[in-house]
Amino acid sequence: MLGLKIELLKIHKVIIATTYILLFVFSCSSGGSDDGPTTTADTIKPTVPTNLTSSQTTETSTMLSWNTSTDNVGVKDYSVFKDDTVIGTSVSTSYTATGLTSGTSYSFKIRASDNAGNISGFSNTINVTTTSNNQLQTASGDIENYIGNIIDNAPSSGGDDYSAPSNSQLEVCNDIINAILADDINLAVTKSGEIGYQITEFTDTSLSPNKIFYIVEKKAQTSNFWGTYVFNKTPDRGDLVIMAPHSKYDTNTGKEAIYCFKNTLARAVFINGTHRCNSGDLSSCSGTTSACGTSEPFRISDMAHTTTSMFQSVTKTVFNSVSSSVFIQLHGFSKQASDPYVIMSNGTRETPTTDYATLIKDALLLEDNSLTFKLAHIDTNWTRLIGFTNTQGRFINNSSDACNTSATSTSGRFVHIEQEKSKLRDNAADWNKMSNALKSVFN
Repeated sequence: MLGLKIELLKIHKVIIATTYILLFVFSCSSGGSDDGPTTTADTIKPTVPTNLTSSQTTETSTMLSWNTSTDNVGVKDYSVFKDDTVIGTSVSTSYTATGLTSGTSYSFKIRASDNAGNISGFSNTINVTTTSNNQLQTASGDIENYIGNIIDNAPSSGGDDYSAPSNSQLEVCNDIINAILADDINLAVTKSGEIGYQITEFTDTSLSPNKIFYIVEKKAQTSNFWGTYVFNKTPDRGDLVIMAPHSKYDTNTGKEAIYCFKNTLARAVFINGTHRCNSGDLSSCSGTTSACGTSEPFRISDMAHTTTSMFQSVTKTVFNSVSSSVFIQLHGFSKQASDPYVIMSNGTRETPTTDYATLIKDALLLEDNSLTFKLAHIDTNWTRLIGFTNTQGRFINNSSDACNTSATSTSGRFVHIEQEKSKLRDNAADWNKMSNALKSVFN
């Protein structure tokens, strides 16, 4: 019996030992095989982005561009550094840095990263200085194209983009124009920055010899749609000022105005900044119109019928500073069967010593003898579209209250011209008739 127990114990030990060996072998054999797939970590960095440059720099932004990086798997994005601090990322090879300060220098550099977190070295570093409030802008080309683009992109009807300038802003407007008339361009540049405007020295290379114009225009990033005012540095007709207060409503009158300005080499041209119906707010000045729908008071965005405007302020400044200046205001109308092709007025029923309206009429007839006319100071029973509520005309004719009181006597320095489209406004060939007439009268 004892012997049997001893044998059984030996067998048990053998079983345990055998089991242990089998388990050991199994565990070793199940630990993996060289025949299975392996994964290698991505440790390769993207190449360094190159040729970092900047363009379209303004007072508050600049556009950065660079050449693409390459990577064995693929570039994820680029980190943009301003003065050694990350300001953003881009999945493309450009980035616009915004929120910058006017007249300030910044350094920029770029580096690329991939999905594995590998980061390239830095690109070249560039230094960029934003433009200043007090910096003269320069441009060249054809003044017609330049101003035409401003007209095309001006806000249209009903957008409420227009807001009236404050009295202090209008005082700055006066300072800007007086500085330009005195050829103190540095002062004009300084003052224009105070109201979100700039001075652009424009060289018209389409004229021979080239001519220089100074453009008082809003900065691209501001919303002061108060109009654009162009002054000729060396005018041939220093008394002639051309105005287009409804360039977005009276078809082509703005482009006609700049065409006439360029081809007569007049002293200045004034172009309004928005459609006359852009603002929903009503002017306090007298008179009504149905131009914006039903009959109502004029809107504050209607430059011919409000006195709290840059358009009115610039008119007053030039009128007072250039004693012989004459203001020709171009309008357009839809001709009714009983209407002539042209309706002209000096803003009153009086005949001035120098009757520019009649002189322009006679000159236009030499250009196109099919034109017909009504002149408010000669055809005194005519009442349609004679401009007696025009606030620039009222001021120029010495009204005691340009906002609410029509003038009773004429200074002879304002001519309001309503033009039917097909004869005078349709295209450059038509505009040339007006340009030639003005050349003849203001020779």
